[in-house]
This record gives sequence, structure tokens and C-alpha cells, in this order.
Amino acid sequence: MDAQIEYATEADGPGLANVNIVSFRHQGLLQEVFPEASDERLGEYKAVYSMKHLANPEMHVLKLVDPASGEIIGYSRWHIPKALVGETLPVLSEKAQEAARNFTAHAPRPMNEAMYKAFRGLLETSRKQFTTEQDMVLDLLAILPEYQGQGLSSKLLRWGCDQADKFGVRVYLEATGDGYPVYIKYGWKPLEEMTLDRKLYGGERVDRFTLMMRDPQPVKK
Repeated sequence: MDAQIEYATEADGPGLANVNIVSFRHQGLLQEVFPEASDERLGEYKAVYSMKHLANPEMHVLKLVDPASGEIIGYSRWHIPKALVGETLPVLSEKAQEAARNFTAHAPRPMNEAMYKAFRGLLETSRKQFTTEQDMVLDLLAILPEYQGQGLSSKLLRWGCDQADKFGVRVYLEATGDGYPVYIKYGWKPLEEMTLDRKLYGGERVDRFTLMMRDPQPVKK
């Protein structure tokens, strides 16, 4: 598919939210953190949450759009130190800026805050342990299920890998079982396994992630 990579904007919030919810539905984490929220309500919240990332001067939020339908079918978030590329802030309305500052106020209720804090805490702890201020981070990559297997993940990964190789920096990520084979293909190597036992917080499963790092590779001339 000839889907082009573009920077996401404020208007893309609902589309980004849809990709996030649908792509990770099988993991069930959102549904356990917000047990009574409908997909519509989750979409409203995740659209607001996306403003947090768009407002971050070091977060590059990239989207893939189906050229036929205009639908956002995938996206990725890359944390790139501004010392490397400067700041890339989209123009956000006052409403979006306020949402970025207070996104938790828009979270559906009831909310399993203990499970949410445990998940966020694991991510923050692992990143502090394995990354430095010079490293890039692949914060998220998601493709709608019906568009998977068409090389779209690779397109987004090549974008980030090209950036990392150009600047000579490492890239860190937390891989799910679904993404692990693809990341191995693009040069990431496992560092450590990480688990979140949701049963400790009233959930039903154990999430397993592989912490991975990719070293910069020579730029082809």
C-alpha cells in the first residue's frame, strides 16, 4: 500500500485513538483499567491523551493514512532528544493545550488506578534503567489489524531507524510478543524481560514485554 508517513496534527486525535484502541484490544489492558467505559468513551479519552504527546517538543507523532479512504490506519511515537533535531511542535489550540496539561481529568470512571500506576511505573523504571538522555525511544507503534502484513510497520520503523543511524544514537523500546519478531529483524536486541501481573490488581492476565535496544548502524551511501 502506498500510504505516506505524515506528522499527526490536533485534528488527528480521534483517528489516533481508534488505531490505539483497536490494535491493542486483544491485550485487554485498557478494558481492565477502565472496566465500564464503552469504545466511544475510550476513544474520547485517548483522543485527549494524544494531545499530551503532540504537545511534547521531543515526541514525533507520525501517522499513516489510507490513500483511498483518508482513514488513519497506523501511527508511531518516537521520542527524539531535541538536541538532535530541535523542536517539532504542531500548532495546538488553547483547548488542546489545556487537555495536554490535564489529560487525567478526562479519564473514564471508574478507573483501576492501581493497575494503571503499576503499568506506568514499570515503563518509567525500565526506561530510567536502560536509557540515557542521548537515546531515542520508540514509544508506540500500532497498525489497524486489517492493514497488518502489508509492510506498514516496516515503513514506520525505517523512518525511525534512519533517524537513529543518521545521528548515531541508540533506540530503546518495550516489545510485545506480536512486535518482537519485527524488531529483531530491524536490529533490536533483547535486554531483559518485564512482566505485569494484572491479577494482583483485579485483572485476568499477565502481560509480558521484552525490553530491547538497537545500536546505530552505518549509514549506507
